[in-house]
Amino acid sequence: MTVADFRSASPRAGRGDSFVRRRLESPLALASAVFVASLAWTLVVRFPLLRAYGADDAGFVGMAHLWLRGVLPYAGVFDVKPPGLLALLAVAEMVLGPTLEALRAVSVVSDATTATALFLLARRFGDSRIGVFAAVLYPVLSLIAIGYDAYCPLAALTTLAFLAALSPLSLILRAALAGLAIGAAGTVKQTAGFEAVALLAILVSAPDGVRRRGWAALSYGLGVGVAPLGFLLYFAWHGAAAALFADTVVTALQRPASASEGISFAGGFVHFLPLQQGLLPLTGLSLLAALRRRALKDAAPELPWGALLAWLAAAAVAVLAQRSLFAPYLAPMLAPALLLAGFFMAKALPELARIPASARLALLALLSIAAALTAPSVDFVKRQDLPALTAAAEAIRASAPSPGDKLYVVNRSVWLNSMVDLAPPTKYLFPFQTLCAFPGVGGGAVAEILAARPRYVAIADRSMKYYCERPESWRLIDAALVASYRRLAHAEGAFDSYDVYEAVAESH
Repeated sequence: MTVADFRSASPRAGRGDSFVRRRLESPLALASAVFVASLAWTLVVRFPLLRAYGADDAGFVGMAHLWLRGVLPYAGVFDVKPPGLLALLAVAEMVLGPTLEALRAVSVVSDATTATALFLLARRFGDSRIGVFAAVLYPVLSLIAIGYDAYCPLAALTTLAFLAALSPLSLILRAALAGLAIGAAGTVKQTAGFEAVALLAILVSAPDGVRRRGWAALSYGLGVGVAPLGFLLYFAWHGAAAALFADTVVTALQRPASASEGISFAGGFVHFLPLQQGLLPLTGLSLLAALRRRALKDAAPELPWGALLAWLAAAAVAVLAQRSLFAPYLAPMLAPALLLAGFFMAKALPELARIPASARLALLALLSIAAALTAPSVDFVKRQDLPALTAAAEAIRASAPSPGDKLYVVNRSVWLNSMVDLAPPTKYLFPFQTLCAFPGVGGGAVAEILAARPRYVAIADRSMKYYCERPESWRLIDAALVASYRRLAHAEGAFDSYDVYEAVAESH
């Protein structure tokens, strides 16, 4: 008997192989294995740019930090985004502190979750190769084509919602899980409401929902309401429900058409196509798939192309509703575009029939990465000038600040507030909102901040400006510096600098 014969005849080996096989075939075990692999891959992708930052990163980290200190969002710090991201960040900051690493942890886990969900969706539709394509490419494009960490949880929760809605579970359970996920996505960004409508249509039109549409809709609606209602009750308990509603509903609806952006609804349509450059191979193939849907349906009969197209269309409508202002708004479009383009490229392009499907997918991946790298709309390698920030923070610490002192960061960067653990003088933290005509803030925000007489004022290099800064704001700031402040330090870095001012004692 050979060694091979012995192994095949061994009852113990047979039972062990069968046990391992059963474990790997378990949906939970498979999802866990894919998530671990996706997490490792996302870390590899992001490692070279772990210190890169987005324009709003410092503000989100600072708001979460202030929340942990007892300063409630909206009542104590103004912003138009819902509290879901801040809640996730606050949890991360309990471990990692108010740092860029806390935000990175949220974005890495979120991107790995989206990649896992995309693999499971493609496998559910009959092709694990496309699942691997989508799971590998998603973290790359999330970084270089979208480049906005705050939307990573939005995409993850939205993708989980569609994974639930298109799963083999019972209709009522699918509806409940999809509702929970998309409701949570809505607490990260309000535009998830567009995908929520698409999900409802998918659920009530399901083949197994003919006699249970009412129950499915009810189950879905109850699920959608869990996360938003939970936050509403929390803020109401703390007396801040009105502030939450004013910032995240009333003011948020005003922003797209505000003077700080200056783009009309029609102008948003004009901007929409140029904005697509970073995702052009994927969205272009997705559009072609819609036009040639019969070929796609014949080639991949298990693929619910109508549901995927509704998902992509809802995400596109959300971009248009926001006037197509910024490339990061494309974040919810990336996941459905990967699936639609991947299936179409691999299965429904007879013109490329001689090329193996795997080679087609590799070609699409390369084209997508090239498009993202050459798009002018995303600066994904932007960095903070840490030497300048560190020197400015050291100068403030050397002056022995007390816990009740306030720091007004005029133009960049509110990382200083977190680094020295000093709150802003009023509820306005983001410099963009106070220097520009941001809705809900008003033209008197700078005067209000200066009237609060913060002990410290920090001003970054003025040559790097927001496109919408108002000259009158700087006139107020300069007058206050001459009358009531002395320069404490000048911190020079590699490409930025900070002037730190300290209030002088009032003479009587």
